[in-house]
Order: sequence, then structure tokens, then C-alpha cells
Amino acid sequence: MKRSIHLLFISFIIVMIFPIDWSYAMEIEQSTKETLLTPESAEESLAQDSSAMSINDSSSSQESTGEEKSIENENTTESDSITNSTDENKSEIVSKSALKAAFEQDADGFWLVDSAATLTEYLKDSQKLKFRLTNDIDLESTGYQLTDGMIIDGANHVITYNKGGSASRGFYANQANAVIEIRNTQFGNTDGSGAVGYYGFLSGGSAANMTFIFDSVDYYSTNGQMIYNTNGSVIMRGQNTIDQRGTSAYSQEWAEINYVEIQSGHTSIKHSSNQTSAFIWSTSTTSANPHARTSQIVVRADAQLDIQTNSNMTYGTLAPSYIVEKNAVFNLDKVTLATGGTRNQFFASSQTQPVVFDFQENAQVTLKLPLPINLNRSGGGLTVDENADVSIDVESGSIFTTASSSSFTINMNKPKQVAFSSTSPGTIGLSGGNGVNNLSFTSNYLQKIQTFSTKTDSTPTQEMFKKASDLNVQGNNFTNIPGSPDPFSTQEMLDLKNSQKIVFSEFMEVPDQLGLLAADQTDTSVSLHGSSVNNGSPASQVKFFLFTNEADTNDLTKAKHIVTLNNFDDQQNTALDSMYNVTIKDLNPNTNYWAQMVVINQAGESDFSTAAKFATNPQLKKITADVTTTSAIINGELASDTGMWTDFSNGEAAAVPNQTANYGGQYQQVKVEYSKNKDFPANETMAQIATLSGDKNQNFTTKLKGLDGDVTYYVRVSVTGVSGEAVILAMTPLTEFQTVTEIIKVEVPIEMAFQTQNKNLGTVKEGQIYSDDYQVINKGNTPTKLSITNLTKDNAAADQLLLLNSLSGNQGQDELALQLLVDNNQSDPLFLTSDVSNNPLSIGDLKVNEQKHLSLTGKYFNPRKQAVFPSYKMTLKVEKNEE
Repeated sequence: MKRSIHLLFISFIIVMIFPIDWSYAMEIEQSTKETLLTPESAEESLAQDSSAMSINDSSSSQESTGEEKSIENENTTESDSITNSTDENKSEIVSKSALKAAFEQDADGFWLVDSAATLTEYLKDSQKLKFRLTNDIDLESTGYQLTDGMIIDGANHVITYNKGGSASRGFYANQANAVIEIRNTQFGNTDGSGAVGYYGFLSGGSAANMTFIFDSVDYYSTNGQMIYNTNGSVIMRGQNTIDQRGTSAYSQEWAEINYVEIQSGHTSIKHSSNQTSAFIWSTSTTSANPHARTSQIVVRADAQLDIQTNSNMTYGTLAPSYIVEKNAVFNLDKVTLATGGTRNQFFASSQTQPVVFDFQENAQVTLKLPLPINLNRSGGGLTVDENADVSIDVESGSIFTTASSSSFTINMNKPKQVAFSSTSPGTIGLSGGNGVNNLSFTSNYLQKIQTFSTKTDSTPTQEMFKKASDLNVQGNNFTNIPGSPDPFSTQEMLDLKNSQKIVFSEFMEVPDQLGLLAADQTDTSVSLHGSSVNNGSPASQVKFFLFTNEADTNDLTKAKHIVTLNNFDDQQNTALDSMYNVTIKDLNPNTNYWAQMVVINQAGESDFSTAAKFATNPQLKKITADVTTTSAIINGELASDTGMWTDFSNGEAAAVPNQTANYGGQYQQVKVEYSKNKDFPANETMAQIATLSGDKNQNFTTKLKGLDGDVTYYVRVSVTGVSGEAVILAMTPLTEFQTVTEIIKVEVPIEMAFQTQNKNLGTVKEGQIYSDDYQVINKGNTPTKLSITNLTKDNAAADQLLLLNSLSGNQGQDELALQLLVDNNQSDPLFLTSDVSNNPLSIGDLKVNEQKHLSLTGKYFNPRKQAVFPSYKMTLKVEKNEE
């Protein structure tokens, strides 16, 4: 060992100094001289490994055919040994290119294998555990020992081999508790050649509790055996296709093992042999094997196993069990490949240990058998769990044959269907002692038991409905167990006795007699109360539909809302009379709806119920009160098209939610109610019909007059919508307003001055009148109207001037056109003349706190005359605005 390390170190230095191809080749040659196995040395090494495995070949020679398996000495038979050292291709040193591959890994850490020689090199390094093929390889008769943790990924390549009668040829393992995986590999060619020999393509030695994992492994052989791991187990994963049909010497059982697990995926097996009589041979009794003294096939949840075989299921008398877990599928067909004789039996030997058939929830199991399941004296039982679908068909005889001492029982716990087909009266064939309960069933709702005169009949002679029952079966006689929940009548037991086929099935039909009521509707929600008769199966779903047009009913694509009820914790959901309650929200106010429902159980979906019409209530969106002392203007808005809906026009799966409603109805009337008492007693409540506007009459307004001053009033509305019924609506908190005593207070200017400007003389603006800006402000609490009701001359200068009502005066004359502008409105001036007393001038309305701007303008037609200073008195009238 030290010498080998030294040589490698020297060659590494050489590579560093002379990094060219010849130096690398020298490294390879030097290093491999210490480790390369020639055919002779490989033969010797494998012989030593074979001896270490201690496989008990004598046990394999005890089969019913008298065939003997033996571990051949590789040196005794030239055809089954490695080609001797005179073969130049095998004895020469491995080429540089082949050894380069030994140092190649892919991205996920697998060592790449392009040949059997490369694999040989890999296996010398105990640190290398993961291998991936890049080519098909032929193992020939060479031995390759695999150890714990190894994974061989065939990458969909083909491995061929010839084990002959030696377990140490091809792949083998002999390490306690080892776990070895082979995946994505085909063993043998599709014509059945290339997979030759006893002991499986991976031979398990005498070491206990080895686990072989085969993931997506195909196996084709006309002269071999797929599985050999007598003290361990095999786990199947992925898609596995096995075709092991042959008549040659090495065509044996499919597996010699105690435990086979179909962990996932789909495994399909076709097996036939004229050399042995069993599909599986289980022999291990060692305590280190966790499956000792059993012969087990387990199909894990959601996996599938299909078997076609011409053989008995097992040799020996170890306790057999066939477990099919939840949602798994197991199909056993012993008819298609049947070759007759004792191979047509289920068990090769007389059973004494318990036999277990455990078909769990939702399992699907089909057994097609040429002869009965020969239980002999064994106990155990057949268990079928909830919703499992099981069919056992026997071509000749009853389903089971048992000795009178057998305690085997059948227990069906709420199965979907269990069909027993035979050619014997009574069908089942158990032989329990008097009073022994060996056939029981329960149901979720009701079991329908159908009896048929012959196994080929499609029309039952009798249909019976039971919730649960316990029976004693002795041959073709059936007897009620005392205290049975739902006993059979004398006639019904006679029908069972005379039948050759009995089918137990869960009774169910689609629900019918649907009823629906809408109640407790608000502005955006409704409570729906439905009922149905569920005909044997409680509802799995109840769907409620809302439409906004009666013509759209019965078409879910036109529904505006679909609510699915699938949790029935708070519902009365039974196999028969049932009731459901649901509240639907996000509805549109003031809208007519038509409600329907369908009920779905395991049998299917009911028809739509008759439509129930209802209308949502109106909804008050806002309300305001604009108070003017002892009156108030009430404005408000009702909600319209504020709801949401879902577009199901492309079906429920493609639904488009959160659509805005546009189908709200017209509001018919709004009555504003007001009272000094917030409880609105009838004798203290007044009402006034409002004016409606908007496309849905959703806006309303009215003016309340003659209110008392300094009083708080409360306001609500009585609204009549599409339902035709008045609904009282109010805001939260309740809308209120306070009236006050009228106060009229308008501030006006005491004096307004106006003048001409000398600078305008000789220009077009000559005589133009100017003034400052003056304000009038409503500082009271009452809207007012302001007008000029009188204008009088207040001095001699004013007496000399003629006031005009237009700007058409005579230049050089004592004439004055005096205008009052309101908010500088040049287009509508007010001419101040002596006629104002007869025709008052309106300045305008003043709301509370509103102000207006006043200014004087006009023209003096004699501006070149000596200055004059006329003075006038103007009377302003302020009054309450009643409008």
C-alpha cells in the first residue's frame, strides 16, 4: 500500500514538471500496475467474495420441480467464467481514455460509467458511491460487489449479464442493513435475452436486512429471475415493467424474498415458469430480518401493482399478507397466463399461518383466479375499508376453501363495492364454526346486496338494503349473528345461499326533492335555506346560484353569484333528509334576484331547484340637512349599483370576480321623516315626500318649512324600492340638525363717494365717473334679498343735475348718468334715477356670510364747468329670502 502511494506521488510531480500527454500516460501505467485486476485475479477475488456470502444454495434446490441451484466455481466452467488471461483484449492494461472516464463526475456528483471496465475501477474506491451510465454495458459473468449507500443510475441504458447458477456474478451484495438503489435501468433485452441466471440481477447474500430499491427499472428475461434477497426487502418506485416468462433452466420465481413493497408509481409484472410453481418464495426466519416468517406484498398509497402469473402466489407456510393502502391499485391475474395443474392454486402449500388481505381506503383491487384461495386451517381475514372497490373472481369453485377449524373472517367497513364471483352456491365458501361472526359489513348510509344465480348474470335475483350486518357463513349456509344491527330475513338468507355471485355496494343516487327559501335579506346579503333528499349518500357539495334575470335561471354561466358549500359541520347533512343554510354577501342593493341550488353527492349532481325570488333592501348612502333658521333642505343619495358579482360566462374554472353591478332597480318613493324625538313615535313624526332624480331615482331632495326655532330635529327616510315595500333607513349616528331664531343682519356702506378726474379732460374718458369698492355682507343667520328702493337729492348741486337712465347724454349739459355695479358686473349696471322709488333695483340674494362688492361708475356730461358736489340719499332694503 505504501509503494502504491509513493508511485502516485512521484507521478504527480512528473505531471507538474512535464504536463504533456506522455507523462500522464506514464502516471496511468505506473499506478494501474499496482491495482489492475487481470481476468485471473478477478476470478480469484470473486471466488473469495462468493465464499464470504454464504448463500444457502441447498434451500433453493428444494423447489417442487426438483431443480437445484448451486453456486458454480468460476474456474470450472469456461462458458460461465471470465474469459481467461490469454484473451488479449481483457488482459492488456486499461487504455488512457477509459481511465480518464474514471475521474469524470456530472453536476450532481455521479461518477460516469462508460463501460464495465470503468465500473470495475470505480468499485475499488470505497468513497465512490454514485454511478451513472453513459452507455449500455455487459457485465458478462464478472462479479461486482455493491455496498451500503450505492446508487446506480442507468440513465435509461441497458445492463446485460450472465449469472448462470452463481450469486457472485453480476451485481451482488452481502452487507447487513445495507441500502442499495438502482434506477432508470433496463436489465436484459426486450427479446428476453441478456438477463440469465438465478439469484436476481442484484443478488443478496446471507446478510440480514438489506434493502434493495429499484426505481424505474425494467426487466426482460426468458431464462432468469429478477429478485433475490432472502433475508431482506425490495422497494419498487417509479414505472417498472417486468416480463419474466421462460421455460429454460434459470426461469424461476419472480422473487425469493419475504417482503416486497411497491412504494410509488406503477409496477407491471408478467411472470410464468415451468421450472417452479410459485411467484414468490419466502424462506427467511432469521431474527435479524424484520420481515422474518412472513411473505408480504405491500402496495403503498397511490401506487399500482399489476401481476400476471401462471404460478401459485407463494411457496412454504410463512404467514402471507397482501396490503393495499389508500388510493392504491392491485390487479392480480392468474387466469391469462394459467398453465393448469397445481400452479392454478393460490398457495402452493397447505396454509396454517394467518393469511391477511388488507385493502384500505379507496383501494382498487381485482383478483382473477382459476381456483379458490385455499386457506386450509389458516386464520387471518379479508378487510375492505371505506370506499374501496374490490372484485374477486374465481373461474371454478367458491372464493375460498377452508378447513372447519379456520378462523378466517371477512370484514367490509363501508366499502364502495365488493364483488364475489364464483361457480359454487353460496359463493364465498367459508366454514366458520356455529355462531362465529365471519362475515360483517357496515356502510356510511346503506349497503345494497345483490345476489345472482350465476356469475355471468347481469340481472340480480334479489336486491337487499342494509345499513350494517353480522353473519355466520358455513359453506353455502348463512345465519344472522344475534344482535346483528340489520338482520337478514329468511328469504334473503335463502337468496344468499343459492347465489353464485354476491355484490355488496354502497347504495346512492343523485339527490332530489330539492327545496329553497330566501329569508332575512338585507341591502347586501340574503340567507338561503335549502333542503334535499340525498338517496343514500350525504352531500359532498351544495351549490347556490343567484341570477338577476328569471330567464337566466338553470344556466350557471349566467349566474352572478355561486356559493359552494362543502363543509357541513353546522349543517344537517345525512344520507336522506338534509337541510343546508348559507348566507351570501356582496349583493347589490334594491335588486331582484332569483336563487337556485344543486346538491352533489357521490352518485352525481341533482337538477336545479325551483327558483326562489327575493329582493335586496334599499341602501341609504348619505343624507344631509342644510338648515336656514326654521327651515331645512334635506338632500340624500341612495346606493345604486354598488354591489359586486362574478362573471361565470366561461365556467366556474375561468370565473372573473370583482365585477361592478349595473343591474340595480329603480327607487319608487322616498319619504323624509323628521321628529324632535329620535325614537320617532308616530304621533310626533312628520313626513314629506322627496323629489327623486338620477338614472335609478337614487338622489332625493326636499325642503322642510315651518320648523320651530332653537330645536334639534332627527331625520330618517322611508324608501320604497323594487320590492314594493317601504323600508325605514337612517344613518349611523342618526342624522340631526338644529334650528335657530332668525337674525337678519346685513352690513352696508354708510357713504359711497364718486368723482371725475381732470386728467381725463380732452380725452375719450372725459367725464368718466370713478369710485372706491364698497362691500355689503350678510352677517345674520338668514338668507336675505337686498334691493334699492329710493334715491333722493340731498343738496342744491344735486338739484341742478338731471339723472339719466342711459349713457346717451348731451355734452356740456348738467346731466349725470350714475351707475351702480354689483360685483363689477359691467354688463348689467343699475342706473340710479329718481324713478327708483317706483321701480326698485335688486342688488341680489345674500346667503349667510355671503358678501357682494358695490361700486359707482357712469358719466358727467359737463366736466369743464366749475366743479360741483352733488349729494344723494339711497335707501337699501334688506329682507328674508323665502326661496
